Amino acid sequence: MLQYESEYSKMGCTKMAFWNKKKTHFSVSEILKEKSGQDAIIAINNLLSTIFDKKPKTLTDQEKVIVLIEEFEREINNGGFSQFYFNTSGNYYNDIVNALEKVKSIKFLDLLKRSSTPFPDYIIPIGKDERQIILETIEEEAEELWENLEQEFYKYEENIYDLLIDYIRENIDHFR
Repeated sequence: MLQYESEYSKMGCTKMAFWNKKKTHFSVSEILKEKSGQDAIIAINNLLSTIFDKKPKTLTDQEKVIVLIEEFEREINNGGFSQFYFNTSGNYYNDIVNALEKVKSIKFLDLLKRSSTPFPDYIIPIGKDERQIILETIEEEAEELWENLEQEFYKYEENIYDLLIDYIRENIDHFR
């Protein structure tokens, strides 16, 4: 170590700078050791969503659960159910229902399912174009319902972050 210290001193670097280089890639286990609650889920989602965007098939089913639920949460917080169904996130409605079931959500699952009632036969088309055409016809009917559901959603009566962390810990062998 003395050799490194003297070489770095000659270059004008301090020992502290040499040893404090930040690690840029963390595993899910490492994130859970360093962070908790919402902060942990945001960090894990940041890790996984970049992979989902580029190579979704490389994620495990368990990793996809986290990405899908966080996508749902982000859409509702940013623009409500109307935005969720209008954007490509609505393509994943059925997958998000399954993901919420896997993490044992009760409240968020109920809200999502109730949000589908304005759709004919409660069926959400996977295709964005088809869904947007239907949205034009149900918009007025759905508006009040979705606003009420959003108000319930924003209360966060269910701690989705704890549910996600519990799910991750139960399935840690399936996370990178």
